[in-house]
Amino acid sequence: MTWQQLELQLPALHLPQAEALLELLGAASVTLLGAGPDEILEPDPGTAPVWTVTRIRALFAADADLDRVTRVLEESFGTGISVVAETLDDSAWTDALSAEPREQRIGNRLLITSSRDSHHNDGCVAVRLNRGLGFGTGEHATTRLCLEWLDAELTPGAKVLDYGCGSGILAITALKLGARQAWAVDIEPQALEATAANSTLNVVSDNLWIGSPERLPEIEADVILANILARPLIQLAPRFATMLSDSGTAVLSGVLVEQREEVREAYAAHFLELDERVLDGWVCLVARHLRY
Repeated sequence: MTWQQLELQLPALHLPQAEALLELLGAASVTLLGAGPDEILEPDPGTAPVWTVTRIRALFAADADLDRVTRVLEESFGTGISVVAETLDDSAWTDALSAEPREQRIGNRLLITSSRDSHHNDGCVAVRLNRGLGFGTGEHATTRLCLEWLDAELTPGAKVLDYGCGSGILAITALKLGARQAWAVDIEPQALEATAANSTLNVVSDNLWIGSPERLPEIEADVILANILARPLIQLAPRFATMLSDSGTAVLSGVLVEQREEVREAYAAHFLELDERVLDGWVCLVARHLRY
């Protein structure tokens, strides 16, 4: 079977509208891609983001009018976009699909994907991430440990703080698994932008607060997810204790096996350790808040 492929490059802020428009125009598959091999996806700490452009690949049936699709896209988004169309035979179409980022199954319910064309009828919860934004997608052990905890342990209706949010994957996953409210915090402006974009893709923006640590209001979370590093985790122990509800849970990741005792000591005054999970030399400590 012959297919037509359209590749669109445009400002990242237009991404949600572009995806929706491609679907309305008859795309059989829409996949998010990076903006090119030469683009710097993760700028230096404290600098403004440079990943202002993203790419989308869409597949259309052989008889689709791609000239019309291109005209509509240009009319909708102006001249600051680039559209390239080509025809694919069977082998090229198969190669194009196999080159797309793979999906990840995590735990019993979670599916992490970058593709809009993810239709599963097995009750999974799909979390979509734009890989073109240059942040984590759940493949690293530290993130995976947190995702596994969310899949197995999160109580519906919980209020969740994602401290060091990066792509926003943990806060977004929590909301899609039934959390009532989430706060996503990071010191890097590009992380906050990525989280905002990914929350739009997953239609959870209404229940997600996004900002820097100094802007975070006084909160009482049921769960704190902190996938950062051992040193900041140790420094944040007293502050985390003031942010958790009675018997709230802290999920602490980004800790190397040889660092776990130091982190445990920092949390011993305010938390009771409940669990330890280890993957590829990384430890995730799960602790319950103690209030006296």
